[in-house]
Amino acid sequence: MLQWAAVVSEVRPSQVLAGQTGRLWASFLCYTISTSMTGPLIGLYAYRLGASPGEIGVIYGIAALTTFLTRLPLASLQSRLGSKFLIRAGVITNSTSLLLYALSPSIPFMFVASGLRGIGFASFHPPALSEAVRLSGNNQRLGWVMTAPPLGMTLGPLLSSTLLAFLRVRLEPSLAYSATFMAGAALSGIAFFAPSGGEDPQGRRPLGMSELSKLMSRDMMLLISSRFLLSYVVGAITAMLPIYLVERSIMSEPEVPLLFAWASIFNVLGRPLSSLLKSPTRGMMASSILITATGILFLAPALPTIFSAMALYGLSLGLFIPSSLLAVQSLTEGASLTMGIAVLTLSIDLGSSVGSFGAGVLRGWVETDWIISLSAVVAGMGSLLLMRRFMLKGAGR
Repeated sequence: MLQWAAVVSEVRPSQVLAGQTGRLWASFLCYTISTSMTGPLIGLYAYRLGASPGEIGVIYGIAALTTFLTRLPLASLQSRLGSKFLIRAGVITNSTSLLLYALSPSIPFMFVASGLRGIGFASFHPPALSEAVRLSGNNQRLGWVMTAPPLGMTLGPLLSSTLLAFLRVRLEPSLAYSATFMAGAALSGIAFFAPSGGEDPQGRRPLGMSELSKLMSRDMMLLISSRFLLSYVVGAITAMLPIYLVERSIMSEPEVPLLFAWASIFNVLGRPLSSLLKSPTRGMMASSILITATGILFLAPALPTIFSAMALYGLSLGLFIPSSLLAVQSLTEGASLTMGIAVLTLSIDLGSSVGSFGAGVLRGWVETDWIISLSAVVAGMGSLLLMRRFMLKGAGR
């Protein structure tokens, strides 16, 4: 049973982000900046190339589905190759995908780029998250270490918005997008030189059948199902919200990434705040409530309401992610941690894929604001019920 720290201020960021942990934090930051600065632009770029809403959903869906298919096979290689190798392989593959987006003359090229993007995610995230949990040691430290991804999600859209606004004045729109993707590829490459330091020797031994069986326990399935529902919302928002905002003239194309940066600010705040709840289950339940409220706010498609909704959306993810990682740690042990995290993130891949593709298909019959709103409300309430069962079981308390 994990022992939870009571006050987040007892751990200083300078104490956490030192040595191996600091290098991992820097790698996470550079990688996430590169992916978040390009994520909202992929759909807009495809739209400029003449893609239909359904094709845009497929472009995002391919990335998530490819990650889903390769996550476990790549995670299983850690026992032979180590986390450092997988982290670096993920960085190289992600940079290659961004270069392909930049050079895409047509939609089929973007399909290929999305496939590589998904493989990069699958290779990078499970070992990096496993290293974060292992090096952090407790709830407070993990909350601080995990500020790197949402901080990158904040800086990335700010950077892409600035670049796109600057380049669109001087270049053709398609060239401005290409240059932004190339900048993302360069930032991703920097992450290659800042991987985690040491490795846990226990992580190099093969998993036993008893450890593997724990990955399919009742509590793990509840956790996976909850993460799937929230990821469905992430996929729907990522794929459809940028196009909706531009079509309704609510925001211009260069301004759209700023909205995602705004959400990421609250994502950053949610990471250390998750330790105040003293239990991963409470953090996940609070996240479910917040995502439900997000859906309600999206019913009123005014700019202030959208910003409020995205703030709750970001805070929800910020609370859920470190809480769910600690829940996995309580359900697994030793060498099975990376595989357990890989299993959890499968639900992210599948949920995002289904959410982006489903929202793209439904957009032909339902207004975008209703798609996003209903997705968030239904997913939030469903996740809350699952976490309630998780709590009654006594896990993570």
